[in-house]
Amino acid sequence: VYGSQMKLTTAIVVGGVKPGGQVRALARGVDVLVATPGRLLDHMETGAVNLSGTEAVVLDEADQMMDMG
Repeated sequence: VYGSQMKLTTAIVVGGVKPGGQVRALARGVDVLVATPGRLLDHMETGAVNLSGTEAVVLDEADQMMDMG
């Protein structure tokens, strides 16, 4: 698979599931995080996600994020 030798850590953060597994994955640290806007905000509010060291952001469904404030 393309990029398999890069040894990047990843996590997926989405709503509709219990957050415990997501919080554990985030606590280990990730290089690439794929998240839905609502669940990302949830994790940011609880302190599970800190984007201060983020180098790049790709936004999908940005219109929904704007609606959320």
